[in-house]
Amino acid sequence: MDVLSRAVMCFCLIAWMTLGWSNAAQYTSINMKSNIDKLKVHYKISKDQLFNGNPVFPKDTFEDSEQRVLMSVVLDVYLSIFSQMLNQTEDQEVRERLDQVKGKVQETQKHYFLGRIPELRTHLQNLWAIKTSDTTVQGKALSEFITIYEKASKLALKFHLKKDNRRKRRQAQRLKSHIM
Repeated sequence: MDVLSRAVMCFCLIAWMTLGWSNAAQYTSINMKSNIDKLKVHYKISKDQLFNGNPVFPKDTFEDSEQRVLMSVVLDVYLSIFSQMLNQTEDQEVRERLDQVKGKVQETQKHYFLGRIPELRTHLQNLWAIKTSDTTVQGKALSEFITIYEKASKLALKFHLKKDNRRKRRQAQRLKSHIM
């Protein structure tokens, strides 16, 4: 690889990283960042604890529709964390900052992540609570299996067709742009 190619690749990489980082923070206000920075100082943990390889919220690779449900639950967890922090502190400045951050999370959740999400979350919790070792549950599950499997197969096919149609539309658009 010649020097010019390396320079162009390096420039592209730096531009991509810069744009990626700037886009990631475009929704967080300066006030919110300031509150979080001051709260991090107050709730300081060691670097070993912070960078132990186990993030509280691991990165995921879910589709957009799944992301919405997941983000609603993540925001709920944050609301619970902030509530616990509020209950555990006497410092008035820290309480005010936590209230402001918690209010912004509630506002974001209210405007973008409500709808049937709480109902779905309750349904998921009920599913996770099913006692799979119970023989009565096992028998009932077997009797419901064909119906559930048919529904899952139909949904999977619908998703596959949607994905296939998107691919065909993209190909048609590319073909159309090459012709013009």
